[in-house]
Amino acid sequence: MQRMRVDRTAPLALLIGAALLIAGVCLADEPVHPAASTVAPTEHVATAEHGATAEPVAAEAAGAQGEAAGAHGEAAGAHGEAAKGAHGGGHGTGMPHIPSALTFIEAKLPPAQAEALNKLKDPIFSLLVALLLAVFFVSLAGKLDARKPGRTQMAVELIFGGLYGLFTTIIGPSARRYTPFLGSLFVFIFCNNLFGMVPLGHSSTSSFANTTFALGMLTFLYVQSIALKENGIRGYLFHMAGSPKTGMEWGFSLLLFPLHVLGELIKPVSLSLRLFGNIFGEDTLMATMVLLGAGIMFKITGGMAFVPGIPLQLPFYFLGLLSCTIQALVFTLLATVYIALWLPHGHHAEESHGH
Repeated sequence: MQRMRVDRTAPLALLIGAALLIAGVCLADEPVHPAASTVAPTEHVATAEHGATAEPVAAEAAGAQGEAAGAHGEAAGAHGEAAKGAHGGGHGTGMPHIPSALTFIEAKLPPAQAEALNKLKDPIFSLLVALLLAVFFVSLAGKLDARKPGRTQMAVELIFGGLYGLFTTIIGPSARRYTPFLGSLFVFIFCNNLFGMVPLGHSSTSSFANTTFALGMLTFLYVQSIALKENGIRGYLFHMAGSPKTGMEWGFSLLLFPLHVLGELIKPVSLSLRLFGNIFGEDTLMATMVLLGAGIMFKITGGMAFVPGIPLQLPFYFLGLLSCTIQALVFTLLATVYIALWLPHGHHAEESHGH
């Protein structure tokens, strides 16, 4: 029994150890760059001040207007330096990040090719996760056995059985037809969220423009297609008007219709921003803790960059596991609610009688 416990915990311990070691080794020399970046602006400011003091001596007649113009020029120069520092570099965000496998490939490429590869980072990791999931489920489909299910089959059935129970609670018995899309949505988002915690991995859901907005638009189009199919064009417009029945309700429908249209257009954006903000904040927090631990060890060892940092990010791995699960579940459940809101009245009763 003790041997089985050790065998189960060994892969988890190896994964956490590898994550700590790789993150510490990759970012142990990061504190050197802020020091270098603070020296260069100092020299620039010193040169600018020297020029600023020499110019008033040569042109004392300019007076206060010349000093104001010089101050404006220095402010513009400082703004330019700040913009250059913010937009320059490999990622151009100015936020800390844990290097992925593509980071080391970009270091060996010319600047133009490295920048092009960096722009494709999120699609590449999204495609990688999709391929891994496809290979896993295709291989599992060939091993399904109703009489003697294996551990992997029971785990997958437990996950999708729990999801199907949630979908049935919200939608009703007709949830079976929507479970393939909603279940795939949950698994894809969950695995993408977790991929940033894997050594040399990257969470593509930490990008709004490349991933989360696409997921939000996909959900929006799927829900609207269900709405048109289940209600028809007249029923769709009637629902958007607030389903008026009396003359007063028809009068208010002129106000409710544009509000409902605006609400439908806001839904994919709110879904996308919620997922993006949480995963981006989680990755930034993790990278900040890695940099802090690497900086402390860098100071202690006197500049030995190859020494891994203090694993200050370890407690946040457990917080990240919880956050990844919750955000994938929230996105999926909200998509389920949006579907349920568009189903015709009495739809659940008809489905239950049909079964």
